[in-house]
Amino acid sequence: MAATKNNTLTKLANFIEKNWFVVFVAVILLSIIVRIFGITKASIWHDEGFSAMLASRDWVGIWQGSARDVHPPLYYELLHGWSLVFGNSVLALRSLSAACGVIVVALGYLITFKISKKHTVAILAGVFLALNPFLVRYSQETRMYGVLGVFLLVAMLGLIMIIKNNRRLWGYLLYTLGVAAGLYTHYFTALAVISFWAYVLVVYLRNKKDRISLLTNWRWWAANVLALTIFLPWLPNMIKQLTRAQGLGWLPKASLLTFNDTFWQFFTFTDAHKIWQPLYWAVPILVLAVVIYTALKDRTKERFSILLILFTLLPVLLAIAVSFVRPIFHERYFVFSAIGFCLLLAFAVSYLFEQNKSLALALTVLIILTQLVGLRNVNSQANHKMGQVMSNLNAKFTTGDTIISGELYTYFDGSYYNNTGSRIFLYTGGGRPNGYGESGLIYDKGVYLDSYRDVKSGRVWLIGKTGQHDYYSNIPSNWKLIDTYSEGYSELRLYQIQ
Repeated sequence: MAATKNNTLTKLANFIEKNWFVVFVAVILLSIIVRIFGITKASIWHDEGFSAMLASRDWVGIWQGSARDVHPPLYYELLHGWSLVFGNSVLALRSLSAACGVIVVALGYLITFKISKKHTVAILAGVFLALNPFLVRYSQETRMYGVLGVFLLVAMLGLIMIIKNNRRLWGYLLYTLGVAAGLYTHYFTALAVISFWAYVLVVYLRNKKDRISLLTNWRWWAANVLALTIFLPWLPNMIKQLTRAQGLGWLPKASLLTFNDTFWQFFTFTDAHKIWQPLYWAVPILVLAVVIYTALKDRTKERFSILLILFTLLPVLLAIAVSFVRPIFHERYFVFSAIGFCLLLAFAVSYLFEQNKSLALALTVLIILTQLVGLRNVNSQANHKMGQVMSNLNAKFTTGDTIISGELYTYFDGSYYNNTGSRIFLYTGGGRPNGYGESGLIYDKGVYLDSYRDVKSGRVWLIGKTGQHDYYSNIPSNWKLIDTYSEGYSELRLYQIQ
């Protein structure tokens, strides 16, 4: 029985090697289907509303607006161009991230094949990437995390090409453009660059007889200097942003559980603390042991397995370490580490396949089933309903009504769905935002409302969240509640001023 199973698996591997292009196309189609399915189920939420509002400006306005936020401008510039072509519907806005998610699958395939020279390993990596719930989740959001994954894989591909042939310029060009574009997209690109340099140092030290050294290669230094030079125009804005540290106050400090929580987010997209504790600890430890063992067995000159391990783990561990003192860590900033895990697992399965085909098959099935559970969790958590709530306002709004958002975290998504032609005011209660971070887009727009007493119209629409909030408690006594609309955790209240 075992011999028959092994023979079947061997035939399957041979079939993939011979018909790799057809299988590759099937994997790409799978990645497209998974990312499009349910992409518009949830309404645009706060962060996405901010992205849409900033991307609606012209090119210069985006640069200026991003300077008052916490992120660099490239993603918003790309989204602006994308919107000019495809529009600004929910599907159109999110489809940029979805397209990048599919490109990640293709690049992951290419990188895995360049390292292993086996289409079976590359296809397996593509399947893991296509079905990974964390990657799918951020392929369905109007934010920069999926785009960052593309740029960092381009940089990694360039580095691999440099290591294989350090005289060909294409590798240096890809590396330079990937790093520069990454820095203009998210500052944690710097952590990925650290992992690239750590790899260069490790392969230099490990290969004493036949060194692979970029440390004395002027082209390598020139590529890094050029990437930083391209980034220089944004450097003054970055320094101001980091000095203000606007927007990081909501992040919690790291704990000894942070890595495990992140691992489970990558593969199940669920609250890890609901998982049976022995399983919660055992699976991440087992996966790390398998990928590290596989790396130790890597006897190739290039030792690209070390590159993948450093790319996957080092940025996460560095950010977690810093977050014990000053919180900077959030798992969504490390979409590229989820990509790295998928590539590492593909290599681990490939190594096991040579040792024990049944065990390799069991691990593959387990990974895929786990990710399918994660995809179900992604779909079930898509429950933001601001679009449905605002449809009531759009249908029943009359000229002269006033629209107020009770807090900043309902302002941007509420504004996205506001089709009345009337602006939305932001209730501050007297404590105005400082005009940086998210409020940087509206600080000079005259939308702040310090007191409900300043409202003179007869009817008021108040956008907020379900539950008890100060902006509900502070309603004047002469405001009569006429109606309430709630969907998900969004709420709309209509008041008549007596």
